Amino acid sequence: MTPMAKVKYILPLLLILALAAWWFIPHDSEEDKAYYVAVFCAIDHDSKQPLDQQMQNVIEGGNSDYALQKITYKPGLGRSVIARWQQLTPDEQQRAAQDNLLCQQLLKR
Repeated sequence: MTPMAKVKYILPLLLILALAAWWFIPHDSEEDKAYYVAVFCAIDHDSKQPLDQQMQNVIEGGNSDYALQKITYKPGLGRSVIARWQQLTPDEQQRAAQDNLLCQQLLKR
């Protein structure tokens, strides 16, 4: 088999694999991101309970017993919001903890 023939088979195979990998990577909607930021800004940041656990309790606790589609907590999205919080300066964190709107603005950057 010539090198050119190998490229004809390998290149499409690599493209298919790349597309499949992209397809299976979770893509969170802007609505989900905004919801997780809003939930994070509403929880108690000084609680002894871990932030991600508090977020999970709020998100999954809002499900009705009779709901056909229950909302489940997305740990990766929760961790990304918490990581953005941890990147804020202590002063920004203190101000954000006291002002929900400011908190959401700082975390949506």
